[in-house]
Amino acid sequence: MWKVIFDKLKENNLNPYPPGKHKGICNKPYCVVKEGTQIPSIQSNRLGQRVVDIIVFVPLSSYIALEPYMKSIRSALKELPNLRKTGFETPAVTDDGKKAYTASIEYVIMKKLEG
Repeated sequence: MWKVIFDKLKENNLNPYPPGKHKGICNKPYCVVKEGTQIPSIQSNRLGQRVVDIIVFVPLSSYIALEPYMKSIRSALKELPNLRKTGFETPAVTDDGKKAYTASIEYVIMKKLEG
């Protein structure tokens, strides 16, 4: 599912990256697609959810661009049926190393657990 999310963001020209692959400072908005914890369902150990964070970066000179960029990401990912927005979003903070404002949007994927 990670690739499906990544491809959907790329298809919408939202400049996605895998974790650790963006190099240098932030010159234009981009996002990082990062898989998080897997959570089993209370009723079963065969079904559960996988957390996915979309970490958003915009240049320090473009704070006003943060919300429209996040809105574009939300809109693009609405088209994926197995992906559900949790409602958890972090506030904007500065990333001095990337010279960017950063925030994140949390999603979960309903899935069959492996193993």
